[in-house]
Amino acid sequence: MRYSDEIIDEVRQTNDIVDIVSQYVHLKRSGRNFFGLCPFHNEKSPSFSVSPDKQIFHCFGCGVGGNVFTFLSKIEGISFIEAVQSLAERANIQLPTLQNSQDTYKEELKAKVYKVNEFTAQFYHENLYKPEAKLAQEYIKKRKLTNNTLKAFRIGFSGKFDELYNALKKQGFEEKEILESGLVNRNDNGKYIDRYRNRLMFPICDARGRVIAFGGRVLDDSKPKYINSPENIVYSKGRNLFGLNVAKKGDTKKILVVEGYMDVISLHQRGITNVVAPLRNSFNTTARLVIKKKFRTNYIKF
Repeated sequence: MRYSDEIIDEVRQTNDIVDIVSQYVHLKRSGRNFFGLCPFHNEKSPSFSVSPDKQIFHCFGCGVGGNVFTFLSKIEGISFIEAVQSLAERANIQLPTLQNSQDTYKEELKAKVYKVNEFTAQFYHENLYKPEAKLAQEYIKKRKLTNNTLKAFRIGFSGKFDELYNALKKQGFEEKEILESGLVNRNDNGKYIDRYRNRLMFPICDARGRVIAFGGRVLDDSKPKYINSPENIVYSKGRNLFGLNVAKKGDTKKILVVEGYMDVISLHQRGITNVVAPLRNSFNTTARLVIKKKFRTNYIKF
């Protein structure tokens, strides 16, 4: 997939680079430019410059520089196309496309999987309030989660054998995007079976707030205790953190890293929002890099 030069220029002109950079770097005006500590290398004196006139940035320390697309690509670890899409979304610009077979197919599949995930998050959340979700409701009551918390994290409940699959098909989704999402498996007999059944469900969002995966907690003594989405076209465990989209909105001078979904949610309910959890079994090097890339800050592991 590619976009015309005209639309790319429109997206660039509509997104002021000072506004975008300010979301990640504390800037102070000095003359015609703004300066701050470079987010791409460690430094004590600000050498990172942003020019509102030229709409570019440059670090005199490490030499990195470019326009608003370059900055967002580097700071979020995304491709140029994804940076264009993110900034277009921010500016409410509808993106036309020029067809380019394989890339277009991949982008179209990704867009459909995001829609599958979004529908599923809402489907599971609505299930939580039904009589069939009694076990989940009892667990929530035991953990003293408020209705505001349930809605903020869209906590849900997965039901029977192929309940989600049937709902997705009824909604018009096709097998290819349903299977790619990892929410449904096809067995040897060709039957479609929901990956998550009778579990408390936690949608996992990326930094932009898009639902990219799910975690499901068992509500009895069966094993495994948790089932998580497999990596796929929209989801990479090492590039994401649970609670990242929420933590980015608050004070990120320090980030608290906890073990799992419920730790993040419980702290958030108590007003502590600068908290995330890794999506692997341990707090590894990749998770550390995600925190440094997304927040440019220190973290405390609990």
